[in-house]
Amino acid sequence: MTSTTPNIMPIEDIEVMARRIEAAAKKQVAEDIARLKAMGKPIHYTIGQKLVREEANGQKFELQIRSDGSQEIIGELI
Repeated sequence: MTSTTPNIMPIEDIEVMARRIEAAAKKQVAEDIARLKAMGKPIHYTIGQKLVREEANGQKFELQIRSDGSQEIIGELI
């Protein structure tokens, strides 16, 4: 016989699960960034409305994406 009652988790369990998922995601992102930098590849992210390219050596540049998809360096961020 199958139950038709939904399996509802208590809010506390959902919050604990959400914190575990968030921690695992942050760990994975940190590992991915470290791997890319070790390969000498830049990473891209945003600071507010600015698109940033961070080189493996730590230099940061503000970028603009042109309509043709190419990147234009606006300037170095310090």
